Order: sequence, then C-alpha cells, then structure tokens
Amino acid sequence: MPSLNIKNEETHRLAVDLARLTGENVTTAVTVAIRERLERQKPNPKAGLADWINELTKRTAILMADSPDSTHIFDDLYDEMGLPK
Repeated sequence: MPSLNIKNEETHRLAVDLARLTGENVTTAVTVAIRERLERQKPNPKAGLADWINELTKRTAILMADSPDSTHIFDDLYDEMGLPK
C-alpha cells in the first residue's frame, strides 16, 4: 500500500487540526482536502462566459447612456391602470 510521509511539522499539524475539526481521520481529511483543491484548479468553462458578458456590458453601456431608464420606458408603454397604451 502506498504511503505518504509528511515530514513538515506545520503540514502535519494542519492535517491533524483539519481532521479534528471535521471529525475524520487524518487520511480522509487530507484526501478530501486534496480532492477539493484539485477540483478548484480545473479550468472553469463558465469563466470565459463571464468575461465575455462583462466585456459586452462595457461595450453596450456606452450605447445605452442616452436611453431612458426602465421606469420611463414602462410609463411610455402602459397607462396609469397598467394597461398597454
């Protein structure tokens, strides 16, 4: 069976502290922590989408600068009873 020998005192203390807090044994605590960190390191396919939306928002905000706000748009579309004009 493979083994991991942690020779760094701080790392060992952190692993023990994590195990104590989670109620797991040290091996499980370390396994879960490494698995979670590996998952966070994987590229997020949605990150590119968020960047694209932010860039689009910056570009289109300039075009919308002179437009009325949403309350005025609704005032033009609906009467005081909430019915379409």
